[in-house]
Amino acid sequence: MALLLYEAIMIRIQIQFEQKTYEALKTKSQATGKSISELVRRSLDRSITDREIDQKWARALSSMGKFSSGLNNFAEKHDDHLGDRW
Repeated sequence: MALLLYEAIMIRIQIQFEQKTYEALKTKSQATGKSISELVRRSLDRSITDREIDQKWARALSSMGKFSSGLNNFAEKHDDHLGDRW
């Protein structure tokens, strides 16, 4: 059987929460069996990923209308213009 070696480098920091946030985390920790640290890490990872996705969508949407095919009827006759390329 192959052994998978995984080494994660963790950096210890101190973080402060409001009482209500800490209580919610503690409750979720007990309900899920995951540590508060794990819950915070996963939440931050999701937040960072969501932000990156939002930025990619913003870049994609900002490019709309900035390019031209040079064809006046491309929307109506796109099959004729693209042919078998797509």
